[in-house]
Amino acid sequence: MSVRNEVSWTAMMVGYLSFGDMAAAKCLFDEMPERNEATWNAMIKGLVKFGDLKSARQVFNTMPFRNEVSFTTLIDGYAKAGDMAAARSLFDELPHKDLVSWSALISGYVQKGKPCGAVKAFGEMWAMNLKPDEFVMVSLMSACSQLGSLELAKSIESYMNNGSFDLKRTHVAAALVDMNAKCGNMERASSLFEEMPKRDLVSYCSMIQGLCIHGSGPQAILLFDRMIGEGIRPDDVAFTVILTACSHAGLVDDGCRFFELMIHRYCVNPSPDHYACMVNLLGKSGKLKAAYELIQSMPVESHAGAWGALLGACRLHGDIDLGEVVARRLFEIEPQNAGNYVLLSNIYAEADRWLNVYHLRDKMSEKGVRKIPGCSYVESTTPV
Repeated sequence: MSVRNEVSWTAMMVGYLSFGDMAAAKCLFDEMPERNEATWNAMIKGLVKFGDLKSARQVFNTMPFRNEVSFTTLIDGYAKAGDMAAARSLFDELPHKDLVSWSALISGYVQKGKPCGAVKAFGEMWAMNLKPDEFVMVSLMSACSQLGSLELAKSIESYMNNGSFDLKRTHVAAALVDMNAKCGNMERASSLFEEMPKRDLVSYCSMIQGLCIHGSGPQAILLFDRMIGEGIRPDDVAFTVILTACSHAGLVDDGCRFFELMIHRYCVNPSPDHYACMVNLLGKSGKLKAAYELIQSMPVESHAGAWGALLGACRLHGDIDLGEVVARRLFEIEPQNAGNYVLLSNIYAEADRWLNVYHLRDKMSEKGVRKIPGCSYVESTTPV
């Protein structure tokens, strides 16, 4: 079979893959009398793209020759699917690890919420005398943001200032703002934010979230309003960030204003997370009835987050009757979550209703619910 024919076969297969016709692509792949590296890699890439990692691994395992592209494509697929154990195992089999493969591994740890794994992998890459590019550094900054390490943040920024990185590039500048904000250096984050040639939704959300984390709710409100004033359209994530800020700071009027704005001006359908933020905000401020009515009015199925927030508010304000109603709903949603039993137990204990406490403990025992030390929502005032 000529190279021309191999190329033609591969081009046809890539065409099927680009249109999402996996069945036709697989059929064509199986019919090919010969396959070159590009053919094998294209098939793996297509399978990974459509989430069929099992088939992608089977193709990878039967390849007569593998190169960095084969390995990196599958490593990236595992990483994006959150299977970092498989990604790391395959990465360790890679004979020659280049910057692209290291970047896939490090960003995978970040996406999975394992910043320590990302920092460790970066250290291994550094030990191999591989100079990181801006994409690796952005991933490292994201890991640092998750860790909240101010010392590491200063080291990273110092390295980038002394290197050949263009700190004005939008994604680099946004990562720097996010890292400094989440690591507590709000002064530096604000300075970088104001110096940005163009501030986008991501950079605004980073600053708002940083202000929220460090107890500056009113400033977060002002910044969100400034963002809207600049013509930047907030999305569902941005509204989650600002509603969380309102909830943490107890800014009920602003929270309600943004919730109405989200629905009526920007036509964003509230998600369970948005409702949970509002329930938490209303509940903590003592508006328990309004919080309960909001849950009841939800057009989507309410999740445990909203009910749990309301149960916590019932405990805060000593509302036993509503607490019992909410707890019963949580027992249906999360029958094995001991934290919900502990919260209701605390409500009873603080009202000196010890008989209810012991009945609740018996109920836990009957259902086989075990209280794991350190995992309850709040510290119990009495053994459960």
